[in-house]
Amino acid sequence: MACLLYPIGRMPASASFPSQTVEDLQLDRLADAMSISEYYRVSAGELCALFTEDPEIICWRQAVIRDILQLSGLDEALSRLLDSLDGWEGRSGRRGADSFAVGFSLEDFSWLDGYLRKVNASWTELSRFPVESKGLQTLVGLLDGLRNSPRYQSTAADFEALCSGHSAPARMRIGYNLDKDLKPSRLKLLRMDPPTEKTAKGKGSQNRQMTLNQRAIEMDALLLQRLSAQASQDIGSFVIRETAVLRGLRKELVFCLSAAKLARSWQAEGLPVAFPALRPASEKAFSARDLFDPLLLISGKEQVVCNDAELQSGGELVFLTGANQGGKTVFLLSLGLCQWLTQLGFPVPAREASVSPVKNILTIFAPNGQEYGRKGLLAEEAGRIAEAISNLTGESLLLFNEPLTSTGPEETKSISAEVASVCMAAGARGIWVTHVYELAGERSALEAAVPWGSRAGSMRVVLEDEEGSPRFTYHVERGEPQGNSHADDALRRGGVVF
Repeated sequence: MACLLYPIGRMPASASFPSQTVEDLQLDRLADAMSISEYYRVSAGELCALFTEDPEIICWRQAVIRDILQLSGLDEALSRLLDSLDGWEGRSGRRGADSFAVGFSLEDFSWLDGYLRKVNASWTELSRFPVESKGLQTLVGLLDGLRNSPRYQSTAADFEALCSGHSAPARMRIGYNLDKDLKPSRLKLLRMDPPTEKTAKGKGSQNRQMTLNQRAIEMDALLLQRLSAQASQDIGSFVIRETAVLRGLRKELVFCLSAAKLARSWQAEGLPVAFPALRPASEKAFSARDLFDPLLLISGKEQVVCNDAELQSGGELVFLTGANQGGKTVFLLSLGLCQWLTQLGFPVPAREASVSPVKNILTIFAPNGQEYGRKGLLAEEAGRIAEAISNLTGESLLLFNEPLTSTGPEETKSISAEVASVCMAAGARGIWVTHVYELAGERSALEAAVPWGSRAGSMRVVLEDEEGSPRFTYHVERGEPQGNSHADDALRRGGVVF
């Protein structure tokens, strides 16, 4: 039963997310970085399945994660509950032919004892937090309902009266083999009683007598197995049934704890974190202050620079120009990841943000040599553009990173203008990183060609003069293109000396 990621009964259908967008935005890297452990990993595909346009669901998740971030110790309490759920979910009865029946009976009794104790302990621990989110309040209510149900109460009373001896195997005069989870998996007698009668036939007769005794014990174990098998089955069925509601929360807990871990990793570096305000989808708005690219923290080798970003309400396609290696792609990724995280209901890498949901995020990044292979670069780019256009709507966010690099300048300008006109006519918004400065400089002509569509804007990389040479600030601002890519400076920084 969902309650942390969705209001009960409101689970929407999984969103369709283009695989090219997953690759271009490096969502697998971000998913790896936010995973709370190697065991509890989240994947980009699982996260993209949470992508939603529903403002109520987005706000529901934001409230849950805000509680986790603000209430000290809540994430540890939820982690302990998660470990309990995983134990119930992953149980498999070991029924080896060489195991005494009492061995797995004791294990089942211990499992039942664990269920009774963990439900009560989880409620006791979580109920002490003053949670404000409806999702966590629902979770505490589910635990309270379980522990106060007639079935739970009668089972707890029966266990105390009938099974207390089984929950303490040390009282039995037998030895245990433990599995990797430190649960009894096999029983063994620690001592064999000597034969009742000594004979003069030597040591071999004693060995035969001991073998007969051992076989008698094994036969008793088989009899015990038949008698206790039904009890073991009933216990297992009861716990599986009673924990079904909570076990359904396993993925939800993993996602919420992963989101909190991601936000805390930004805070640990002194970077801002925000829960964006949601604007109506019809406004097509995007505004963020001190926005940064969280992927830069994963490698730890690059400087993190915050930028302000805004797309005009009503839809705007912004052409971003400027120096090579000046931060254009990083800015593009910052905006795209902020939109993606917003529609997961997660915190975003910004000091504050105000965002309208989109239907999809469409990306076209210039392919590298390994990707286009024998098809040819132009054919690969044309295929990607065609796929993006086929999914284009007025509620799409477009992120184009220097597309159409395989043709000459005039052809690039002509084809780019046609593609941009189609996108603007659809009413889509986004960022188009390009070295074709005319697209930004002549954007009024694009607006005149499609006066009913999105507006066209211009942004540029900020450079500062330092003793006659440009200094890269990695900041982006509104303004007309400067008409210089400063490729020679990029080459010098890469070690090429003229």
